[in-house]
Amino acid sequence: MTTFSDIRSDNNSTKLELPNEIWMKIFSSLTHGDLLQINLVCKDWYDLIVALNIKHKSKLVITGQNLKNIYDLMQRGTLRYKCIEIDERSNEISSVDHVLLCEIFEQIGSDIVQLKLYNLSTLSVLNNLLPNLKELDLLCVGPKKGVSIDFNKFPNLKSLKMPHFAGNYTRSHLLESLTQISRTRLEKLLLIDNYSLKDTLKALASHASSLRWLQLHFNSWCFSRITLPLLSQLSETFKTFSHLELLDMRAIETKELKKIILENLSTENPLQTIVLRSDCMDDDVHDDLLELIAQKWSGSLECLKFLCWDTTGNSVNQLSLMSGKLKSLSMYGCRLAAHDIIHSIAPKTNNKLRELNLFHSRLIGQSFCTLVQRLPNLIALNLTGCNSKVGDEEMVYIFRHLPQMRHLFLPPCISQNGIEYLCSNSNISNLKRLQTLSSCLCPINVVQILNLNVKFKELRYFKLYSCQRNPVSKARLTDIAAYIPALEKLFAVYLLFDNNDIQEIRKSFPRLRELNRRRLF
Repeated sequence: MTTFSDIRSDNNSTKLELPNEIWMKIFSSLTHGDLLQINLVCKDWYDLIVALNIKHKSKLVITGQNLKNIYDLMQRGTLRYKCIEIDERSNEISSVDHVLLCEIFEQIGSDIVQLKLYNLSTLSVLNNLLPNLKELDLLCVGPKKGVSIDFNKFPNLKSLKMPHFAGNYTRSHLLESLTQISRTRLEKLLLIDNYSLKDTLKALASHASSLRWLQLHFNSWCFSRITLPLLSQLSETFKTFSHLELLDMRAIETKELKKIILENLSTENPLQTIVLRSDCMDDDVHDDLLELIAQKWSGSLECLKFLCWDTTGNSVNQLSLMSGKLKSLSMYGCRLAAHDIIHSIAPKTNNKLRELNLFHSRLIGQSFCTLVQRLPNLIALNLTGCNSKVGDEEMVYIFRHLPQMRHLFLPPCISQNGIEYLCSNSNISNLKRLQTLSSCLCPINVVQILNLNVKFKELRYFKLYSCQRNPVSKARLTDIAAYIPALEKLFAVYLLFDNNDIQEIRKSFPRLRELNRRRLF
């Protein structure tokens, strides 16, 4: 506000003398949480926010408890939302309440493009009331017999997440309906199959020509029952894909199944993101899969999540060959020597890599510094994991060499020394444009001790750990508030907050919308 000279300074108003058109442009750039607070400032601003229709940007959560209130609100005025979640986990909506729900959706159904459900019978009630639905999330839907769903009722559907624990009957019915879609083809699909691979392959084949995003869940028991005809059908199905940009196989438990998929996918698919994962430390090495990926998609691949414990020398060499081509890389580092980690990520200066997730790494000291210096354009760095170690030396390297950092995830530091070394060697002002931070209090403590004129004005999310020299307390949260004025989400590990605590904390963080994963408004 100090950049404007025409601020009213009388006792009645401090609003800037700007045309409404300018205010609308400013407000349209703000987050939904900010707009919710701004519309409380004065009547003029409230009217402008109403004109922007901020509810169109937010999500309405309908429960058995608030359904009647939402119905009454709809009767009194216009209720418009694009994104709806009907949460029946604690209180299922009764058949009587379905009447109210239908009346609500008769009014707002044409606006809705995103819908998340927990009960399949609710979707059957709303079948004809969602003509513009584009994204449907059924991931948390439970088993429900006797419910009929026709996906043809949603002619604009582009994204579908199928249920995880729906039972064989419900899953079979949904797969059949998915296969019979005639007027549209999906672009994004999350598909879980632990029972009938045959039906799953039919559903995949019906959308293979349009799918751009595919996440698959197959367990080892499913693969153990596969027959030769099914194996042939599996190969032929994946040969028909031509537009895949993302393939997520983190939940496919069998290496052989992953290999069949990758071998049969055509290079016509412009794959940009591939996810491989193995949580079992004695699982088969995925070297050949990585080699296959490098051979077929090195020209298009931008993001690789290679989360396999048994990373061998061959995998290191394959990753090294892709260095300088990937924008994002995720990998485990717990079983690799320091020189192998460096060689796999940045055998020389890697200017293209923007995001690095290095889980469970023991990379410390000079080897850590070498890696950081070879990645000058990183904007996101995640070093979390039970084996990850970060001390003063590693933090100094980050502060000094990664000035473009926007998202930083560190474990609590292990330093047992005083904070003087960190204060005398770090240039923490390089990180003043951080938007996300997960760490102990030490980085903020440096700013406090040195009395630096540094504020993290873009920091929206802070996950805060205690370390040996900087234990976290509610009082410390108030101390650091001045340095992170735009904070919207705070997670203080191991701290508990009652309602009085929340009110006090909100005085210090006026833009705070979420505390320890609890929505504040």
